Formats: sequence, C-alpha cells, structure tokens
Amino acid sequence: MSLYSILLWILPTLISAQQPQYPPAFPPTPILPSSINYAPSVTPSVLDSSAPDAQKQCPGYQASNVVETTNGLTADLAIAGKPCNVYGNDIQDLALSVQYQSKDRLAVRIHPRYLAPNNQSLYILSEHLTPLPKVENASSKADSDLRFTWTNNPSFQFRVSRVTSGEILFDTYGSVVVFEDQFLELATSMVPDYNIYGLAENFHSFRLGNNYTQTFWNAYNLDNDQEFDVNGHSTHPMYLETRYGNGSSSSHGVYARNAHGQDWLLRSERLTYRTIGGSFDFYFINGPTPKNVISQYQTGIVRTPVMQPYWALGFHQVRWSYQNWTRIPLDLQDVIDAYAAGGIQLEGIWNDLDYLKMNRDFTLSPHYPEDEGQEFLRKLHAAGQYYMPILDPNIYVPDPTNASDAYSTYDRGVELNAFIRNGNNSYYYGVEWPGFSVWPDFNVPEGQQFWTEQFIEFQKTIQFDGFWLDVSDPTSWCTGSCGQGQLPLNPIHVPFPLPGDPNTDLAVDYRYPEAFNVTNATEAASASAAMASQMSMYPTPTVTPTPTAGRTLPTPGIRNLTFPPYAINNFLPGHSLLRQVIAPNATHNDGPYNSTEYELHNLYGHTSANATYNALAATFPGKRPFFIARSTFAGSGNFTGHWGKKLLRKLKINISANHLVGGDSNSKWGNMYYGITQALQFSIAGIPYFGVETCGFNGNADMELCTRWMQLSAWYPLYRNHNNRNTIAQEAYRWATTAEATRRVMNIRYSLLPYQYTLFYYANQAGSTVLRALAWEFPDDPQLRGVETQFMLGPSLLITPVLVPLVTTVQGVFPGVASGTRWYDWYSLQEIQAAPGENKTLSAPLEHINIHVKGGSIIPMQKAGNTTSASRKNPWSLLVALDKNGAATGSLYLDDGISLVQNATKIVQFKYSNGTLSAKASGSYNDGIPLANITIAGIKTRPTSVTITSNGSKRNSRNVTLNRKDDALYASNIQGATSGGAWRGNLVVRFK
Repeated sequence: MSLYSILLWILPTLISAQQPQYPPAFPPTPILPSSINYAPSVTPSVLDSSAPDAQKQCPGYQASNVVETTNGLTADLAIAGKPCNVYGNDIQDLALSVQYQSKDRLAVRIHPRYLAPNNQSLYILSEHLTPLPKVENASSKADSDLRFTWTNNPSFQFRVSRVTSGEILFDTYGSVVVFEDQFLELATSMVPDYNIYGLAENFHSFRLGNNYTQTFWNAYNLDNDQEFDVNGHSTHPMYLETRYGNGSSSSHGVYARNAHGQDWLLRSERLTYRTIGGSFDFYFINGPTPKNVISQYQTGIVRTPVMQPYWALGFHQVRWSYQNWTRIPLDLQDVIDAYAAGGIQLEGIWNDLDYLKMNRDFTLSPHYPEDEGQEFLRKLHAAGQYYMPILDPNIYVPDPTNASDAYSTYDRGVELNAFIRNGNNSYYYGVEWPGFSVWPDFNVPEGQQFWTEQFIEFQKTIQFDGFWLDVSDPTSWCTGSCGQGQLPLNPIHVPFPLPGDPNTDLAVDYRYPEAFNVTNATEAASASAAMASQMSMYPTPTVTPTPTAGRTLPTPGIRNLTFPPYAINNFLPGHSLLRQVIAPNATHNDGPYNSTEYELHNLYGHTSANATYNALAATFPGKRPFFIARSTFAGSGNFTGHWGKKLLRKLKINISANHLVGGDSNSKWGNMYYGITQALQFSIAGIPYFGVETCGFNGNADMELCTRWMQLSAWYPLYRNHNNRNTIAQEAYRWATTAEATRRVMNIRYSLLPYQYTLFYYANQAGSTVLRALAWEFPDDPQLRGVETQFMLGPSLLITPVLVPLVTTVQGVFPGVASGTRWYDWYSLQEIQAAPGENKTLSAPLEHINIHVKGGSIIPMQKAGNTTSASRKNPWSLLVALDKNGAATGSLYLDDGISLVQNATKIVQFKYSNGTLSAKASGSYNDGIPLANITIAGIKTRPTSVTITSNGSKRNSRNVTLNRKDDALYASNIQGATSGGAWRGNLVVRFK
C-alpha cells in the first residue's frame, strides 16, 4: 500500500474535495545530495562577544578644506589617527558633501575621495539602479527647515536639526565615523523610548521598539520562511520616527541609500548603522507629520508608486497544484466555475509552477497544451477576467550531452551573453526549481533584451496578462557555482524534499490552526495521529554539521567577498553570505566595473522587477504592466507590487482574553495578525500594492481562520488566496460560512473600487498612502503609536478585524472623538458612541467584519458586479458622512483604468455643507454613467425635497425619493436627473 493510501486510511475525514491535491508526477530525476547546499557557518558579529568594538578602536576623521555654498558644503575628511582596520581596511581619505536639496530634504554623503572605474561600484550605488535625488529648484540653506552642523572636536561628527523647533533629528556627536573597504559604521543618539517604523522587510510589531536588530540581506529560508525579527525578501533602509510631547507630535525620516548587506542596531539610547560596503549616503526628511514624511520620501527620493490597472484591485485565486486548463479534476476552469456558482467575484486566476514543463521558464507542461490554453484564455478574457502565471528569474541549463534536452531560451541568453558569470568567462551555475540554472544579468542591456524577447515570444503561445515574479532574492540551493562538470545530470531534483513529494514527511501537511482541536476535535486527533505516523515512517534526516569559519581578518588590498570580517546577522542556517544565494563573488557583465553580487545581491529582485516591467510594457504596448515581485528594494514601488510570504513563529494564543499572542506556522492566526504590520511597512516604503497569502500558504486553514482572513484581506490592495499543494483546498467557496462572509465583504470591496482606485491615483501623484496606520491619521495621540490591530483604508474607513479564534466580539479604538471626530457604523450608519481612549467592544459574529466611516467623508461607490469591468458599468452612488459641523468632502479620480498614458481623465471634488452637495468636475473623461443614490449619515434636518442642477441647468428631479432612518437620509432614483454621465460637468444637489 502506498504512503498516500495509508495516510488517507488513517485520516478519512480528509477524503473529500478538500483533500491534498497533487500535480502530475514530476518525471523521475536524480535528486541532488543535501550536502550540495551546505556552507561553512559563521557567527554574526552582533552575537559575537569577542568581536571588536569599532567605536572604541577607531580614530574617526578630521574635516579640512571646507567650502560652503548657498545650498550646502563640501570638505575633505582625513583619518584622525592610526588606522584601526577592525573589519576591513580603513579608507584614509574621504569626501564629504552636504546638500540642502529642498525645503524638507537634506543629503549628507561621505565616500572615498579617490574613485576609479575599478572601484566605483564598490562604493557608489549607480543612479541607473535606484533613483539618486538631486537639488530641486535652486534650493538653498536659507530656505531649508533642516540644518547641518558639525565639529572636529575630538573628530568629525555632525548633527541634523529642524530649524523651526531646534529639535535634533540625527546626532552623531560622541561617536566616531568608521569607513573601511568592507565595513562602515555610524551611530546616532536617540530620544528616550523612541518610536521608529519601517525598515522593511521585517516580521515584527509595527513599532520596532528599542531592542531590535534589523538586517538587510534578501533571503529565502526553506525551513521557515520567514521567521520573526530577521531579514526578509526585501531591503528598504528607511525609517520614520515620531516624537510626542505637549499634546502634539513631530515626525521625520532617514533613508540610507546603500544596497550592501547591513545591520541596523536599535538600542535604548542609540541607533547604530553598519554596512559591509558602499558609502554613507543619507537623506533626512523633515516631515513634520508621518504622512508628510512618507510623501516626501516618495516624491523626492524613490519616486511615487506605479499606477495599477483597475482590474488589479479585483480578487485573485492561485494554488500550487492546479493541474490543467479545463480537464477535471483540479483544473483552472473548475475553480472559475465554482466561484461563479458560489456568487463570489473572481478577477484573475493564477498558476503556480504546475503549468511549466519541468519548472522551466517560458514553457508549457504537457498537461497544459497550447491549443487548449488559448481557447481557455479566449473565454476567460471574454468574461472580463485575467490570467497571471508564475515566473522565476532563473533559466534552466540543458544537458549538453543530450540533444533532446534542447532549450531555446537558454541558447538565446548565451548568444546575448546575458547571464551572470562565475568570476571568469564561465557562467555561474546554481540550483533552482528546474535544476542547474543560470541567472539573467539585469544590470546590463543584454539582460533586458533577453527578458523582453522571451516575454514577447511566450505571449504568442499563451496570452497571459501579467506575471508574479517569484524567488528573485536571488536564491540558489547549492553553495557556489556548483554546476560545472555536473550539467549532464540535468534535469535534477532540488536537494531537499518538496511539499507533496512521496516517501517524505512533507507528503501531506497535517498542521491546523490554533483552536482547531476545539472546533474540530475528532479531525484534529486524526490529523495528529496521521502526522505522527507519517513522520515515524519517514523521519527527517539529521543535518550534517558544517565547518565553522572563524572571524576573518582584513588583508591589505584584498576584499573577502564570501566571508567578510564583519558578519551581518543573516538568519539563514549558518549565517553565511554563501547560504542559499548566488555567491557574493559572482560577477556581472558591466565592464569596466565588473560588479559582484557582494554589491548587488540586495538589488537583484529590484532589477529583475524593473526588467519585468519593461518587458511587459513592450509586450502590451500602451497598457499598464501588471505583476508583483517577491524581492524589492527602495524604489521598486515605481514599477511593481509585493506580496507577504510565510511568517512562522513559535507563539501561543490566549483565546479567552480575546488577545493575540501569536501563531506558529503559515495557516495560523499569528500570520494573519502580522500581515497588517507588513502592509503598513510597505506603505512607508512606497509599495502600496501589497497583499498576503490569504488563508495561509503552508499548513491547513480551517473554516474559521479562512473566514476571518478573507474578511481582512478584502482591505489589502492585493487580494489573493494561495496555498500549498500538500494541504487541503481553501478557495473561498469551500466552506458555506466562508463563502457567505466572503460574498458580503467582497461586495463591499467591489462597491468601493472607485474610492480605492482614487487613493492609488493620489499615491501615484503625491506619494499619499492607501492603507494607513491610525497614528498617521491622528498623529498627536500617543496612545495610537503602537496600534497594529486596526488600520484605515485612506482617510475615511476604519477596519477592525477579528484576529483570534473562538470569539464573536472584537475591541477597537475610535480616534479623535475627544476633539469631535464622528464615526459611523458602515452597515447601520448609526453614529458610534465611544469615550476618548476607550477600547470599545464591538459585536463581530463570524460572517461580519467591523467597518466604520469617519465623519467628514464623501465616498464615491458603484454597485458590485462579478468583475471590476462589470462594476464600472453600474450607476454611481455617494455616501456622505457628516462631521461635527455637518459638513463633508471627498474626491474621485476617473480614467480608462488600463492605458499607460491616458487620453482623458477626470477629477471630481465633492463638498457637502448646509444641505447642499456639490461635485466640481475637471477633465474630459466621461463614463456616461448616472448617479443613482445619495446617502447622508449623521444628518439632523429632515429634507422633503431635492433640486438638481448640472452645469447650471436645472434637471428634472420629480422621481427622486427621500427616505429617512434614524439619522440617515437615503435619496434614490436620481439617475433620471443625471443621465448622460453624473460627472460630465459640475453637479449641485440641494436638500430642502
């Protein structure tokens, strides 16, 4: 009897439509030994008690030849004593540049004085990789609200302060500047109990705290992706700091433009910045509000987020294990039909690796035949839906001894010399999903040409609408360039078991969320027994210990790229920079620089995403490219979105207290909880198009968790359900309760698409945020500084999700009530009565998520259709929520939703006061859709009639009906008075 049969016999409750779903068997291939992925271990310097303290051993620098200008100063910095050479070779002569780049931005740069092509890329981050801010509009010191001061006593130190308040924002006094070829260090004194946010990507509380180390070395951990408090898939070395006092607050930002491996040490009195290369390239952002900081960072430094196509805001479904286009079981069409039968919107269907021929990019599996796929996609597109397959930026290397293993994609890359090299004329051969692979070099034009050509050719085979760019960290599951001499083994299996692999303890995943043993006791006991049986039959092999590399010492004239003297706190097993990545000594093709992965590792996801955007733009001329990227860097939001991955943490749940303490695997309550903090991090980072693996990727979701998660994720811009192939199915229609809750919340989401799309417009134009922390909307309330269980969508909607199991209530705060802010329940439109600072208990039955509307808001809506395109054809409605003065404002942005350059757009500004609603329109875009309904919450008067004027002409309003319930007024049947397009001109509606 097979393992699968045994396990199903043990666990009969899983023999259903939701049992683990396996793709067609991968052809028999050799399995690489696990030892190929071993790497020597190192001790991170922050954990090494014997590591030298650069602040105590290094002499710092002395400034001379200071030249002041109207917009800054320059100076020479010379080492102030005997070189310390603690973690590298001291650079003895440096150059300082200070620029007042705008009223609210100051740049401080320190780099080696003598640079040449052969060392340029070691220290200077090229402008073609990520934006390099410059002086704006003849800015000057006299106009700036930031001030740079410095001293040479006892060595060069500097401060950045705010002119208007005198507040010191960044203060290196009392510390030394350390600048070596493989180690830089700079420390700033911090105010007591400081509040820092950002430094994405991390899995941590929203407020980072004062005893935390943030490491930047983009990584993918097979065993535990990702752990708490460790480096993740992205590098965004920027933080926002907020300080409270005397009933107000002030915020500022700091961005360190450096892509090397880094440690940021947040300690009680000091923040220490360390990096293993590059230069000091700091940008100080004035604020003084949190939203100002975020906007100034995006508009002035990394550029604003890309404008997503309208359909990107729909709901998307993917699973690793959909086996074919239309032939049951487990085909894409079956999933699409099931969503339709369940009355649940579905915008896009996505494919994981299953559609590829043996995981090779730009191919089709025999189970996904081309002719069947083209017909499937023709019908999908006719229904207004979209298709996004996975894409990994690595290219399979065919067996050179087997002519039948030919792979034209690889051959074309060789012709263009488009792949990263192994420090010589050979290519760097690592291991990825298809076997031994190479990686496109997106740092040179040939890499872009190769990528674009493949997109255009593959579109002729399968009419995809976008991609999701996975494993772009970049990851390789072997140490060094391991393929030389072994390419005839291809295709090979990666050197570890995959989920669903037979005869492994990953054959079936039996993990369930917290409290499953309470709600499903019999199934939980069966799952526990089955898991124990599976693991006893196929125990996890013992990992062979790897040798430990002692701390390396600096060698004059030599940089140790694989084991630098300073070891960053890389969380991967063994902590080495070699672990599960393209090795740091791999070389790019950008002669004369010959940059290495040591400099560019954290940029690979960024450059591959930029290349993907350009390739999609060439494939779909005139249309906005759509894709999401796994690995990002500062500025990636200008062309891509991002999804949160698999947070795992050893945590516990306190059910009775209605308070989350955590969860311990992917389909767990703790994972859902920390998705909120991730989303807020990426709002700071300038990547608002963010979402998570709804219902979890690893482990089995249950009905309650998936229901609550579908409700929560409905408020993330990226709304996508995705899970693993060795777990039960978790599409939203699988449980009746989940389906009903999803229908309710998704109808709300789709009705609010115009509001959310408008938020993206302002993000693109002005660096505004889409998802917002309460502390950003109400910046003067210190009680909100750590709130991470609630958030806002734009300025108007407050979301209070349930984040723990077995409860039917949730607690939330209502900010601003002390100063008169009004809040209304979304469903009843009744005003909430809450005391200032009260953590109010709200009813939250399983099919309900709490939504509240802020007084003073006007929200444009359209009735939800089954797709975004159908929704856009429905009549308009307006929700007016009055503030304490009986007034409200709002806005609406309109365009065609898909063109890269618009032929016509429209902005509508709404205002309500004294019984009059006005809509002032500018722009030539007209959708021809009337306004059908206006709802006013919090109204005290009782109007009995309505007059409607459009462009100065009175319209027939005899059919308009007015109904009142409590303090809400409902005006309907307005469409006759607004035919031809509600916003084709200025509109005035008077209630008397």
